[in-house]
Amino acid sequence: PAAGRAEAPPTAPPTDASVRDAAALQRWIDDIYERGAVAIDTETTSLNEMEAERVGVSLATRPGKACYIPLALRVGEDDLRGDGKRAPDQLSANEALIALAPVLGDASILKIGQNLKYDLKVLARRPELQGLAIAPIDDTMLLSYAQAAGLRSHGMDSLSAAHLDHTPIPIKELIGSGKSQITFNQVK
Repeated sequence: PAAGRAEAPPTAPPTDASVRDAAALQRWIDDIYERGAVAIDTETTSLNEMEAERVGVSLATRPGKACYIPLALRVGEDDLRGDGKRAPDQLSANEALIALAPVLGDASILKIGQNLKYDLKVLARRPELQGLAIAPIDDTMLLSYAQAAGLRSHGMDSLSAAHLDHTPIPIKELIGSGKSQITFNQVK
């Protein structure tokens, strides 16, 4: 089998899962190898990829089959003093990224994302992935721009509505707004 794959036949991962341990992540990795493609997205604390902290990674292997890997989920109050504690039931960023590195570097696996340049820069800042050539890639935002430069917005919500007839969950539903807004590392 390819590097990073288990010898046992894969058990199909559940739909819309939160991946909290190495065995669950391995089932997703096996599914990625079986499909030959993965959609990937990072969740971070900033839009500036050079200062953003990695909070989690989302993977999808087919329509309706996606997971979220929390890497920095916090519990308790995460105030200015940083009193929030790291949730215990999650993989460390080190564990998750070491497990994902063979998939990300495998030239036989297509990596798909929206504004993937941002995600690749965020991932490349991790020591586990430095120097790893993440390819081949398809960036849905760049593909949209190349096909319909001035015809519409190229944001994920717009593309989802136009091509999939799907309205994504608004970010405000996940993190709130105003005084009650939380950071993504507090979303459960």
